[in-house]
Amino acid sequence: MTLWRLEMLRLIRTHRWTIIVGVYVAFAVIGALTARYMGEIMTNFATDIVVEVPDPRPVDGVGQFLGNVTQIGLLAIVIVAAGSLAIDARSEVAAFLRVRVERARTLLWPRYTAVTVLAVFSLVLGTAITWALTSLLIGELPAAAMLIGTLYGAIYLLFAVAVVAAVAGLVRNTTPTVFLSLLALLLLPVLGLFPPVQPWLPSHLVGAVASMVEGAPASDYLRATAITLAAIPALLAVAASGLERREL
Repeated sequence: MTLWRLEMLRLIRTHRWTIIVGVYVAFAVIGALTARYMGEIMTNFATDIVVEVPDPRPVDGVGQFLGNVTQIGLLAIVIVAAGSLAIDARSEVAAFLRVRVERARTLLWPRYTAVTVLAVFSLVLGTAITWALTSLLIGELPAAAMLIGTLYGAIYLLFAVAVVAAVAGLVRNTTPTVFLSLLALLLLPVLGLFPPVQPWLPSHLVGAVASMVEGAPASDYLRATAITLAAIPALLAVAASGLERREL
């Protein structure tokens, strides 16, 4: 059995895939329904107060979905990725695997690929559900903006998992990998508070689909895409180097 097949089977048989897929699907449904029925929900809970809620727009469904998965979805991806990429967290298992490959970095690529495929699949599935429900309940969404914006979001997820891989190459255990990865990923939006920096940051890609639905051009995200695509191999190189140097 190849390492690639082994890693895919491990994600499936341990049911870790259900964590990420479940989060994205759940928030896709909740986001569209919340955007459509927010007025009714507010009216039912605020019986003694007059609440005026603007009519829902198609972008609201996308915004609700993104607002949730940007936080909870990313957390789920980081946790699952750390569990896979912290290869030396269990010394006995790591030793068993290392003696079966010529170089330790060989263990990294199947794990990174499996998690990124799962993350991107979940994003695409969640976006498709959001798109379908929003079109049905509120109104049509522009196809080009949805497709290109989702592609930008997928590139960001490749970067996010690469960050986890790099951190796992520097620290051994799963829990520090989760916390340090989240710290690094959460720091980027903080840097984005400075307007000159924000268009260059990978985190700028997260909200691309919602902004493009409202009319932002795809070219607004080319700088962030270039930086992100350059950062991914650099982060994976850090991960591979750390894995090679570490002694059990």
